Amino acid sequence: MQKLKVVIIGSGNIGGISARCLQGREDVELVGVWSRSQNIGIDAGLLDTDIPSGVTITDDRNAIFALKPDCAVMALNIRDPLEAQNVNEVWHVDLLEAGINVVTASDGSLVYPPSHADQGYVGRLEAAAVKGGATLYANGQEPGFVDHMALLATTLSNTIKRITSYELFDYSMVQAREEMALIFGFDEAPDYQALLERPGSQLYVWGGPLMNVADKLGYQIERMEESYEKRTTDRDIPVGFGTIAAGKVAAIRIRTSAIIEGREAIVVEHVNRMCDDIAPEWKKADSHGAMRIEVEGDPNISLECMIGDRNKPEDLGYDGYLMTAMRIVNAIPYVCAAPPGLTNFRELPLTTPTSAFRSDAVTVDHKILRQT
Repeated sequence: MQKLKVVIIGSGNIGGISARCLQGREDVELVGVWSRSQNIGIDAGLLDTDIPSGVTITDDRNAIFALKPDCAVMALNIRDPLEAQNVNEVWHVDLLEAGINVVTASDGSLVYPPSHADQGYVGRLEAAAVKGGATLYANGQEPGFVDHMALLATTLSNTIKRITSYELFDYSMVQAREEMALIFGFDEAPDYQALLERPGSQLYVWGGPLMNVADKLGYQIERMEESYEKRTTDRDIPVGFGTIAAGKVAAIRIRTSAIIEGREAIVVEHVNRMCDDIAPEWKKADSHGAMRIEVEGDPNISLECMIGDRNKPEDLGYDGYLMTAMRIVNAIPYVCAAPPGLTNFRELPLTTPTSAFRSDAVTVDHKILRQT
């Protein structure tokens, strides 16, 4: 079997984990890694393990295209949504026009392309894909897996009152304060406005999953609503990036909902805490991290996906990135075999992993997230 040649664009957490998890597979081969500024000149295997891969990280864009890869894993970590779309579009268009398939976790709004707020952007990507005879696929943990999980739950339903997908995470082990503060508002004063608190930001992230589920069930959304609540701590809390002082934000509840036929029908809710006893009235998982689907109807259904080892809560952040990376890395052979254009998980077969039982798999004993 001739292996598919794969490159990775980005050397942060998703890029490093992808580099590790592409090793040892029978049908794919890592041939190149590009980085914007960090990790240039080091072996890609050292991003996530102490075992070299033989692939040196470069900042030479032309060198990546010269490898003539079959697929590119887009793993750029750009926190500003507008900047991220602009940077991703340049890469996506050039890769697709060159006939290189793309799997991406860098643009969650493309998980279900018809829901993207900028259909001009979607159209440009579609045109590039058709021109190059290539395919683009976006996915991740959420959006992505959670939408998939919600639709799977509905296959047990007769009638449905409401579908709610929950992310219930304890973020106290996360080491990246900038991300926690900027995006969620953790470790900031209560009057600080985080990115996800700004009007429209939740719809940009989770409007797609709401539309995806509604469309699959045959309904149009009348309107979408978003809410953001926060709670402060009354004591200092030690966390992965330092200490959250008393009076600072230590728990948030984000709720994005779709109104169908005059009632709340589909909901995405995040409850994230820095310690277990803040906001006890909000939903809580039995572990440090879980994704839960609740379908109220005939019958009532609940599915829960717990993340990581409950005895090793320090691994939660890493395992979340790992799950995100696997949603795209595992999809590579399926995307390379798909017709040109933009695709989504509803159109692909189940993206089960290849060579999953290989005995020489590289594992990570010390899971460390990089501040990139």
